[in-house]
Amino acid sequence: MSLIEKIQSETCTLRLKNDWLKIFTCPVPSSDFLSFVGIATIDAPQHAVLSLLFDIEAATEWVWKTKEMRLLQELSADNGEKDNGRVVYQLVSAPWPVSDREIITRSQGYMDPDTSEVFIKLECLPDFLPKNDKYVRVPHLEGAWNIIPLSANQCRVVFRLHIEPGGEIPSWLANIAVIDTPYHTMNNMRDMVKKDKYRISVEAPFIKSAKDVIQNYQQFIAE
Repeated sequence: MSLIEKIQSETCTLRLKNDWLKIFTCPVPSSDFLSFVGIATIDAPQHAVLSLLFDIEAATEWVWKTKEMRLLQELSADNGEKDNGRVVYQLVSAPWPVSDREIITRSQGYMDPDTSEVFIKLECLPDFLPKNDKYVRVPHLEGAWNIIPLSANQCRVVFRLHIEPGGEIPSWLANIAVIDTPYHTMNNMRDMVKKDKYRISVEAPFIKSAKDVIQNYQQFIAE
């Protein structure tokens, strides 16, 4: 069972709530670092959010603290469904004297053919590239995006993430700032999806499989 499936609302704390966004922080077994669950109602069609997520070059404009993001490998479905997705490099800035973090993730996308809900799973590939002594390589990350159409011009976005940042950053410091990532990232997303270029749908190679769309967020919506 993945970490995303293990997170339950009864162990989480509601840290922020307004008319369009809720953010929870959640303890993670065997970790001193909290995970988060962010749930946003976005006034844009689902395809606009998907187009933004697919636009890696624009990530520095909206993904919180991201200094660089680039595609390392496009995984082809021609090699079988398990090879779908992308491998992406991300460089995240950290306040002095903490070193910047570099993150390498593999993403895989699934779509429920009945509801059109999209689930994008994120997993860490820390050894995909040789390490750079200038930065700290994040050793573990697990996360997901769920994008659920609510109407022709509105969707729900659920963003879940847990990071073991590596290096010597104290957990109490990271946990104080843990809601900054979902708050600023989803607030920026809300503005970015209004751009004209995201009105056009992207042809992303999502695997059509209802059983692989991990939800486990209904309790958070009802809170």
